[in-house]
Amino acid sequence: MSSIPIRIGVLRLIDCSPPIVAREYGFFADAGLEADIAVEPSWANIADKLAYGMLDAAVILGPLAIAMGLGLRGRRTALALVAMLSREGNAVVLRHGAERWLEEAHFAAVHAYSNHDLLLRRYLAEAGIDPARTKIGGRPPAEMVASLAAGEIDGFCAGAPWGALAVRTGSGTVVADSATLAPGHPEKFVVLRADFAAIQPAAAALRAALGAATALCRAPDGAPSLARLLSAPAHLDLPEGMVRDALIPRTGNPIFMTGASLLPDKADIAWTIARMVEAGHLDPAGEDPSLAIITP
Repeated sequence: MSSIPIRIGVLRLIDCSPPIVAREYGFFADAGLEADIAVEPSWANIADKLAYGMLDAAVILGPLAIAMGLGLRGRRTALALVAMLSREGNAVVLRHGAERWLEEAHFAAVHAYSNHDLLLRRYLAEAGIDPARTKIGGRPPAEMVASLAAGEIDGFCAGAPWGALAVRTGSGTVVADSATLAPGHPEKFVVLRADFAAIQPAAAALRAALGAATALCRAPDGAPSLARLLSAPAHLDLPEGMVRDALIPRTGNPIFMTGASLLPDKADIAWTIARMVEAGHLDPAGEDPSLAIITP
């Protein structure tokens, strides 16, 4: 039986590691998939390439997947949810001293439709700042630390390891993270284009391969060898020590799902929708957002 060719999009983030691990350790091949991993520079690239068929699958933000399904962000694109890949793992970072002028600060999230935007808004609200009156722009995760250091922004919310890099370079301070703002929240989804899923029996194979990879990513003893692999320029192109630290299971780091916890859960979709409505990104009287993404 021939392998199913599949092109999967990821970003340079720790919780996007499992597809790379699955390819390099042969888990995709074992599952009957011929996987090509595309490391993209931004979530906008991921969305555009899914929308126009340049990617068959991707690790993606839940709010972005819902926005794509509703046509709120570019071309309306039907997506099928294959797996719940990770939970938590994001950090809110402030430039030194910025906590003294939060009302006037300029923030960045990795995309308008992201958990990072939602978490940043929650942080501001808990600090007594109206998020609706705050400047929150969008920047790719890999640009956050340099933008902070250059004074272009006063704070950001991004996934690992960008918060740790801001601290390491002296550019900023982590003031909150997923574990304190929304414990256990759904973070990265794995999706297939619905038209691809309709003609290729790839969903179960993709989930099986990723499950084998996440099991490795969760094992503390495997962090050093995985860090060497993932830090390579052809993969995440991140400092090896920071990758290793971000893979160690502890508060603040991404929590990879394994086994049955990889299975899509409509409760995670409902949580995401509720937070998007709360932030004003979805109209509760509009089209039913629960129909925006295909779930089992």
